[in-house]
Amino acid sequence: MKPQNDLIHKIIEEESLLTMFQPLISMKRKSVLGYEALTRGLDPETGEIIPPDKLFGLCRDRETLLDLDRLCRKKALETFAPISKKNRSLLLSLNMDAAVLSDIVGKMGTTLKFAEKAGMPPGNIIIEIIESKAGDEKVLETFVSTSRCQGFLIALDDVGTGHSNLDRIPRLRPDIIKIDRSLIRSIENSFHNYEITGSLIRMAQKTGTLPLAEGVETIEEALTLMQMDVDVFQGFYFGKPCHRDRISAYDSTPILSAASRFKSHIVEKYAAEKLMRTQYEALAMKLRTSLEKCACDCEACQSTITEFIDSNKHIECAYILDDHGVQTTDTICNPYRLKERRRLIYNPAPKGADHSLKDYYLSLISGRKWHITRPYISLASGNRCLTVSTVFHNHEQRFVLCVDIAIDHK
Repeated sequence: MKPQNDLIHKIIEEESLLTMFQPLISMKRKSVLGYEALTRGLDPETGEIIPPDKLFGLCRDRETLLDLDRLCRKKALETFAPISKKNRSLLLSLNMDAAVLSDIVGKMGTTLKFAEKAGMPPGNIIIEIIESKAGDEKVLETFVSTSRCQGFLIALDDVGTGHSNLDRIPRLRPDIIKIDRSLIRSIENSFHNYEITGSLIRMAQKTGTLPLAEGVETIEEALTLMQMDVDVFQGFYFGKPCHRDRISAYDSTPILSAASRFKSHIVEKYAAEKLMRTQYEALAMKLRTSLEKCACDCEACQSTITEFIDSNKHIECAYILDDHGVQTTDTICNPYRLKERRRLIYNPAPKGADHSLKDYYLSLISGRKWHITRPYISLASGNRCLTVSTVFHNHEQRFVLCVDIAIDHK
């Protein structure tokens, strides 16, 4: 059996690599924005394809890893050059293993030399830094600064994984962040993934960075991300890695299908939200009517709320604020909704708590009749819920009723 060290050195010596290309899709343009170059090894003797993880795992020292990393970029540029000459608008994304960088490597401009030889302008090339493998921070910053001055675009890969450091984003100021598949997977059904991804998207947009969703495998994931204002996608749903000769035959059906379904998806979503709002308001209206009829004292109000929650098991809790936003009752919780194992870490707001800066109070004081918050994790119960608030009058005094309603889906 051939020693592994001999195999990797033979692969590098004979440049025995195969470069595949996976499309980067822009939904606004309804077309391919560019391609990411993905390398496979080829056993020089058997022709067997060696997957990337195994290929890079053959490298036993830093020098061999650097030689392979450079060769991957060189072969990718050479392979993509004829495609670039036919369509100068296409981008090419190249992976850079930041673990191989050193002070010398960061200033050599090897990728620029490869690009010039291939006849590709740096402005069409994305240097994609693998976030989880970033090495020395100062060297990385120098490399990124030098590459940007040379005209390359910079992307951070694997953003959102356990290894990624979000503090690199303001320091490196990438042009693109690639949101990792671990957050994208079934995002339409995962509240935590949805919220974390939304935060990354909003941060990217506010800092002038393009968010790219990678690993998109289903139409449901694509539609949810489009709704979150993501434009650029990568993943098996839109296209698997293919040989250079297959690029011209790219099937745009997934793009057109997602684009056509998005409008109906949004219409259905808004209709469902409108129905839910009506149901939430009707539920809170029943409690509001009961409170308007009860005696004007805290004990009577709390008793009314308790009875109402007992007959409506999907209510998390409810409480009342006075005209100044100060809580006049205890937070009456549904004991069946509390998570027993986490009961001690949640702290429902007590009587006397100040809610005067909360949106569900301010919007009503400014004249609105109802306010429904976005979904969140309740500090009172630890469950996913939303707050419905409305003004009511009792014995000529104005109060604000707040009802937290459980959301068991997503």
